[in-house]
Amino acid sequence: MLSRIWSLTKIELFKFYRQKIFFVSLVLMILVVALSVLMEKIAPSAKGQINGIEPLISGCLNGFRLVTFLMLVIGALLFASETTFGTIRTILIAPVRRSELVLAKAITVIILALFFTLLIETISFGLSWMVYGFRDITDPTFPEIIHLARSEMLIYVLYTFLHILLPLVAIGLMGLFISTLMENAGIAVAVSIILYLVLDSFVANLFEEASSFLFNPYWNYYLDTLRNMSEGALQEIWRFKAINLFLGVNAGEEVMLDSIRNLSVLKSFIIPVIYSIIFVISSIITVNRKNS
Repeated sequence: MLSRIWSLTKIELFKFYRQKIFFVSLVLMILVVALSVLMEKIAPSAKGQINGIEPLISGCLNGFRLVTFLMLVIGALLFASETTFGTIRTILIAPVRRSELVLAKAITVIILALFFTLLIETISFGLSWMVYGFRDITDPTFPEIIHLARSEMLIYVLYTFLHILLPLVAIGLMGLFISTLMENAGIAVAVSIILYLVLDSFVANLFEEASSFLFNPYWNYYLDTLRNMSEGALQEIWRFKAINLFLGVNAGEEVMLDSIRNLSVLKSFIIPVIYSIIFVISSIITVNRKNS
């Protein structure tokens, strides 16, 4: 079973590699991230010496905004495009289980999300390090006062990089689920994007208490926190302290965290995983019910 799923996954990746969307999205992503990081060099402001952490976060934020919609499009095309081009019948009568086909496409989403995440983070980190360098977070008025050491901040950057992948996968798998419901690729892409925008702009803002139980707000959850911390606002540093606590890092350090804050940090990891599982199971059920 595992070998069949992996074989199907390699076929899906090869099919995606041959499409123009891969190269167009790759070039566009690199340009967006690079320009975001280098903006301070292209159009200098009056900030003085720039700490590389700020352009690093800027590059990641803009890069992942683009990848969010790219993952929606990729997920929405995985099944709907097969229906549009008439290849779904051949696929469904092949000597493989439909659940295996769904799992292969889901693994494809995970691999692509991992690839784009690593690409954005590598470009952002590399350019920021080479062009600006990383320094301690200091007080703007009194530079000798260090708010946050460079080494500690870079550890928090690593935590953020690892965290982004989970909601990004959930977004792609949502597109996959919608793809199993639609017969037309264009409609599947449109519905996926509209649904995401409704969740992101309408539901999350209208029902703020419920937004923490959605998966989409979490892709920039820690990036926004990092941006505030890079500007010297350390009110939300407890999120990273909580991760240290869970991982057993600095176990001897006394960290004042209440149960609500601990739950908030856990939710940011668990909720995208739960949604991902729901989307995969729902996709399997939908495909198994198809008559084709």
